[in-house]
Amino acid sequence: MPDVTIGSSMFETVRHQGEQIDVHAIKIAALEKADQHHDERLKKLEDNAMKLENTVMSESRETRTTMKEQVEKLFVIVENAMGYQSARTAQTHELRMAKLNTWSTVFLKVSGGVVGLLSSGGALYYVLQHYITK
Repeated sequence: MPDVTIGSSMFETVRHQGEQIDVHAIKIAALEKADQHHDERLKKLEDNAMKLENTVMSESRETRTTMKEQVEKLFVIVENAMGYQSARTAQTHELRMAKLNTWSTVFLKVSGGVVGLLSSGGALYYVLQHYITK
């Protein structure tokens, strides 16, 4: 009988170990399935991160292009405004000089005429004499 207990104990041990192996095989399969699921999720996250990075880069490029165009337009506007201001200042100066020149010409002609009349005392005397004697 001792051989039977040893044999049956060994049989029980092998059977128990077989059951444990089966349980471990089921757990391993479940873990591999979960790991596969995690790998798929990780792959999706990586793909989404890459798409997001591409979108950000694309939008950034578009934003830089738009900003560059806007800055160039603003520069042209400022440049034109400065040109208009310079042209206005030059025109104002030219107008002021033309007015001054006109007034000085008129003044010189008028004063020259008066001086001419006064210097030709004979003509003035003759006119005064003519009105006084009448």
